[in-house]
Amino acid sequence: MAPPTAQTAISTPLVHKPTEYLTHAKIEELSELHIFLLVREGFALKDVQAMIALSELYLSSKLIERITGKLGRTKQGKGVESTTGRLSSLQSAIAFQYAKVLEHATTVFGALQLAEEWLAKPCRRFDDNTPLDLAGNPVGFQVVENYLERVELGIYQ
Repeated sequence: MAPPTAQTAISTPLVHKPTEYLTHAKIEELSELHIFLLVREGFALKDVQAMIALSELYLSSKLIERITGKLGRTKQGKGVESTTGRLSSLQSAIAFQYAKVLEHATTVFGALQLAEEWLAKPCRRFDDNTPLDLAGNPVGFQVVENYLERVELGIYQ
């Protein structure tokens, strides 16, 4: 799938990159080990919610439920917020994958709106799955990241 074709998308600059909401630092300043340690500790739920709030797509796809594996409301009427204030290491790794994909796609396509359009659109390269659906799985995340790297280099096949 080639990059989105809308050339006039409004580019509202993000105050913070998606990964910065989770790590509280610029990703370029962190080693992979430091990121691993932050993920293992578990991201604060409020930071994950702030990252998700950056994207209309992430909000409308109920990404918090994809990350936590829980519905927004339980039978007792308690929301996801009623869980511990931190995500598990596995949930944090998934949240980080979604943050990285959104960040990378925004860089590649030049605007958040174009990145969201691409993430939500089924792609023949991904067997008609959406990049968003792939991003929640470690192997799928790598497939999407590799594809974005190829787009950055101008290789669309």
